[in-house]
Amino acid sequence: MPPKSPRYRPLVLVIDESRHTRAALRFYLVNEGYEVDEAANGHAAFESATVNPPDLVLIDLNMPGPSGVLTAQRLRSIQQMDGTPIVACAGPDSQAYRDAVRAAGCDAYITKPINPAVLMRVVRSLLHRRSVGMMPSSDVTQLASNVL
Repeated sequence: MPPKSPRYRPLVLVIDESRHTRAALRFYLVNEGYEVDEAANGHAAFESATVNPPDLVLIDLNMPGPSGVLTAQRLRSIQQMDGTPIVACAGPDSQAYRDAVRAAGCDAYITKPINPAVLMRVVRSLLHRRSVGMMPSSDVTQLASNVL
């Protein structure tokens, strides 16, 4: 499924309560040619995604307020977000996080601290799969969790 709006660069929505984490993720993504929108909580993320649907979402599972799980589920309810990959970020790796990622309907899971090389590999893979109509794909979740 191609991106929903004619953009030159894919838009990634970064959702994390930490200003420092958002800045680091923005740095990695912008340096790889992506546009970045940021949200500090689930409410801001929902508003942003409704107004300007992203091509991919990176979301912290451990946010205060609406959790990352609830926020991901809510984002999935936006019609314009149908088929949009959601990558959950949390750490350390545990079965509880993996279960939460699946319950939220996320497409991949990356542990914190985030390895930029792994992040970019997962982002590129998910956006490519989406562009050729191969979403959703549970093997990407396995790829991301096994690399870490």
